[in-house]
Amino acid sequence: MRGSVGIADKVTHSMSWRNIRNMKFQSSALAVLLAMSSGALLPASAREVVPYGPHHVPLYHSWQPGWDAYRFDHRHVILGRVAKFAPYRLTVARRDGVVQPIDLKKGTVILPTGATPTATQRVAVIGYYSKGTFIANRVLLRN
Repeated sequence: MRGSVGIADKVTHSMSWRNIRNMKFQSSALAVLLAMSSGALLPASAREVVPYGPHHVPLYHSWQPGWDAYRFDHRHVILGRVAKFAPYRLTVARRDGVVQPIDLKKGTVILPTGATPTATQRVAVIGYYSKGTFIANRVLLRN
């Protein structure tokens, strides 16, 4: 009879939806499992957790491996070469040609400890923007 659905068709139809639901669940569970275990596959240096300070600024203590290839957080890190250094002011020449003045505040940490930025020295400045000015929390020097 045309237009009628037999019991076998209903059972097959419901089983196919059940199979699809199970496959979706299994796929989701596999994705979650892979996401959770992927951290274990990374080397220890890549899994290192960087603490954050005020203004959600990362508290880097050393030069990061990706920075040499200019892979960095553009909201909180400025890379370049020292153009000029004065008390509470550092001017950085960026790779894109922009020369950017940066304000150093009381408590800005310059690493290595005791070092003074000199012209043409590579530098990473970690901080945040406030009213259009980049404020430095840390200055990391590299030869």
